[in-house]
Amino acid sequence: MLEELSSFFKMLGEPVRLRLLSSLCIQGEATVGELVERLNIGQSVVSKHMKLLHESGHVEKKKQEGRILYYLADDTLCRLCEMAFTKISVRADRYSKLMEHSAGS
Repeated sequence: MLEELSSFFKMLGEPVRLRLLSSLCIQGEATVGELVERLNIGQSVVSKHMKLLHESGHVEKKKQEGRILYYLADDTLCRLCEMAFTKISVRADRYSKLMEHSAGS
């Protein structure tokens, strides 16, 4: 199980993949072309990472009206990212307050 967990987090450790997942969480399902426009990332880069995310089971895809739409099968990844962002924000706020306090001394 630890090996699987490590692979799971390793897949999420790439900033481009996190941006793609975040876009799917916030803006919903999309084609590769739509993700390219949303995130201003090259088409080949988006295609490569969406393929990896699909093969790893992080995203699903469906064909609709001749287009391939990528989507998250459930909100687990969205909740996980939200928890991580909250944790990072709290740490950043603490650090900022510490720096303000140090500068005022």
